[in-house]
Amino acid sequence: MTPKSLRQSEDNKESFSKQVKAEAAALPVKKEEDKRSLASGIIMPGTAVRDYAAEVLGKCRDELNKSNEKISLDPKNGARLFLRGVFLSCGYITDPKSAYRIEFRPVNEEAADVITGILSGYDIPYTEAVRGEVHAVYVRNGDAVSDILGLMGASTARLTFESIRAEREMNSGVNREVNCDSGNTGRQADAAARRGELIGKLMASPEAEKLPRSLYEAAVVHQQNPGASIAELGKMMNPPIGKSGMNHRLARLIEIAESM
Repeated sequence: MTPKSLRQSEDNKESFSKQVKAEAAALPVKKEEDKRSLASGIIMPGTAVRDYAAEVLGKCRDELNKSNEKISLDPKNGARLFLRGVFLSCGYITDPKSAYRIEFRPVNEEAADVITGILSGYDIPYTEAVRGEVHAVYVRNGDAVSDILGLMGASTARLTFESIRAEREMNSGVNREVNCDSGNTGRQADAAARRGELIGKLMASPEAEKLPRSLYEAAVVHQQNPGASIAELGKMMNPPIGKSGMNHRLARLIEIAESM
């Protein structure tokens, strides 16, 4: 491969990530506290800010100096804008045609801890790795990658991602409704019944009052919609979460119920 074709290949690999960042950088931010959250996310990792984020940073830089107020990392808005800023500064997403993966590359452990704390708050599974001075945080689950795009407000990129993912699964013959045989269906039904029994037992016990709000709400949604799939249950949450996040919460509820 010639140097020119190699550069073109690298550009193609990065094109989806650039598209996501361009969309995220163009999203309007009106509230002062939101601007502080976004700017703090861009600055916090300490990495070089690329051209596509420079304009956003220029607009928001002064916001951090205007107020002594601490930034908000509430899950409704502050944390989402902060995560968007981190992605603009040190994030990367793989072209979904080849793999499902978002990576954050902060330069210190403290920054990585903030990122993983936000991801944990949304029940998004992640993996950490250290490369010299860089503390990388990976998200490799397709549902989780889609959730992050939604959290950052990149709705167009999320639609593109889901379209490509659906096409990949179809081309790979991954069609659960077609390939699910009667035995597998029976096992899924048994597992759902067992899950409902355990969660019902937990919610009828004094332990229900001790549950974290996220788990309690997941249990209520499950009990109110016994026939729904895990993905459907996730969409019924407020705010909605992906299949992986809902599955994580249900698994935790079952674990607590089985320990009673």
